[in-house]
Amino acid sequence: MLEVQRIDAIEVGNTLGEGVLWNHKEQSVWWTDIHACKLYRLTWPGRVLEVFDTPERLCAFAFTERDDCIVAAFETGFALFDYRRGRILWRKTLLEKGCGVRFNDGKVDRQGRFWAGTMAEDGREEPAGVLYCLEANGVVSEQVKGVHISNGCCWDVSSSHFYFADSPRRSIYRYKFDARRGDLGRRELFARTMFGIYPDGATVDAEGYLWSAQWRGARIQRYSPDGKLAGAVPVPVSQPTCVTFGGPNMDLMFVTSARESLNEWSLDREWQAGNLFVFQTPFKGAMGFRFSTNQLLEKIAEPEPT
Repeated sequence: MLEVQRIDAIEVGNTLGEGVLWNHKEQSVWWTDIHACKLYRLTWPGRVLEVFDTPERLCAFAFTERDDCIVAAFETGFALFDYRRGRILWRKTLLEKGCGVRFNDGKVDRQGRFWAGTMAEDGREEPAGVLYCLEANGVVSEQVKGVHISNGCCWDVSSSHFYFADSPRRSIYRYKFDARRGDLGRRELFARTMFGIYPDGATVDAEGYLWSAQWRGARIQRYSPDGKLAGAVPVPVSQPTCVTFGGPNMDLMFVTSARESLNEWSLDREWQAGNLFVFQTPFKGAMGFRFSTNQLLEKIAEPEPT
């Protein structure tokens, strides 16, 4: 195991905590409880917690250059959302509500595009998920089809490769990535998890190592750039969901978790399930990136032709 120390647990009891991100501008950590339609903001190290309601399930999000505004992958599509006023500023609906498919994991690349994928939640066997890319001008493209559950979106430190997991397949894939054009190239299998353990949300540290939350595995797994196991961090719950680095020195690791699907007996043992965990590490993360709202909001502000 890696020399990592758990230093805190934020007792929020999320049903499905997900999408944890560090906001270095505000020195705060953010995440969503998907099924509860909640967005969380925790200042660090002050530990002041704010909770914002969302108009539908918030599955993934990223920061923008605009105060109080995130780019969101709600269950049915993309949006710009003013979380303090509870207002949708722009929206692109891609799915019908109640269709059995919803958005799941997503992240912004270094060039400012927002990537997010979908998943089936109605028990269908065929892979109905799609990975989408949202450009700053509002154009949405389909990048990968035939996915069961989209997860683990992130890029290596040079933006030459894109990591993406399909959880039920227990597979983390690596794609060649054209950062200038935003195109995915050749795919290869990067890593597979053990039977009964599934790759969930992920991030890449400053050394280029991939950190993957292992659903049902009770740990965060670290992989070297060539896909070899490079240690693990145990967590006190079986369903960690996502991981990010943050803190003033970018050496803290924040991990979300879930209570979803745990029976009463399991919850008695995993009484911390659904909490946010904080670890002190000897590693450092890379800064996150922001989505630009300028082009979309300018379009909205344009007067109607007469």
